[in-house]
Amino acid sequence: MVEKRKVVHVAVAVILGDDGRVLLAKRPEDKHMGGLWEFPGGKVEAGEDIKLALNRELREELDIEVSAFAPLIKIRHDYPDKSVLLDTWVVSGIQGEPKGNEGQLIQWVEKDCLNDYEFPEANKVILRALQLPDRYMITGHFEEKETLFNRVSAALDNGIRLIQFRAHWLEESEYLRLAQELSGFVKAAGGMLIIKGDFSLLLEPWCHGLHLTSPQLGLAVKPEKRHPDQLLVASCHDEQQIQDAEAMAVDFITLSPVKKTQSHPETKPLGLVKALALTEAAKVPVFWLGGMGLDDLDIAQQRGAQGIAAIHTFWRF
Repeated sequence: MVEKRKVVHVAVAVILGDDGRVLLAKRPEDKHMGGLWEFPGGKVEAGEDIKLALNRELREELDIEVSAFAPLIKIRHDYPDKSVLLDTWVVSGIQGEPKGNEGQLIQWVEKDCLNDYEFPEANKVILRALQLPDRYMITGHFEEKETLFNRVSAALDNGIRLIQFRAHWLEESEYLRLAQELSGFVKAAGGMLIIKGDFSLLLEPWCHGLHLTSPQLGLAVKPEKRHPDQLLVASCHDEQQIQDAEAMAVDFITLSPVKKTQSHPETKPLGLVKALALTEAAKVPVFWLGGMGLDDLDIAQQRGAQGIAAIHTFWRF
């Protein structure tokens, strides 16, 4: 059962300038978590529409009006004294020139430099969500290496930048040989290849990231060494697995199966209601997996997910 605890609903804006920079605000020294940088926003009043709340907060804080925005992610974070649900939106269009209406320092920052700023703990997940794409491709079945590379190339041409190499039918040595070659191919196109296997693979310089299975979560072992640019991912199917994944400091999870799948037709799906509850309780970005098509991307994001993961939808490009 998802924990029932009073949660403060907060509207958060990741404001993008025309040049791609992100607007940050610095909390006054005399306030809670003073001196830290944050994304602008504030508390949603009871019964208030999230879009109206976002516009109101940005008007009050920065003297701007929002003209274009889209959901990024909903993330819950538990502080010792309270819990917050950060309802985060990417604002890509504004009217007016931002200014610190409440005396706060504001600054435009390059996306690549965001990690150099000190944020409240809850904002760190937003940073990761901002760096992640909204589509996570899982490779499908192939017999020939040429088929694998052609399908991956087509996906990259269609904007996919995060790919899991799944080939459980291969011998481990063959899988790793192909994974290393495919990793370089994907990296050259500006993408990241996530592989499956033992924690020791994170020591390989060519490894962009590791996707843990549910049984690996049960080991309750954290990888000792991981490069900051490497991603740690986990497959989750219930609340306990999500908590285990969070304890291992994963960067994001896949939640499945949301719908009935072709790969596991005998498995009962979570359904939208259960998927929504688990997503809202998660403290890391969530990709919905299982029967997901491109039409589900907007639905997933509106309900707080980072995006969708899929085999067949992206393998057909």
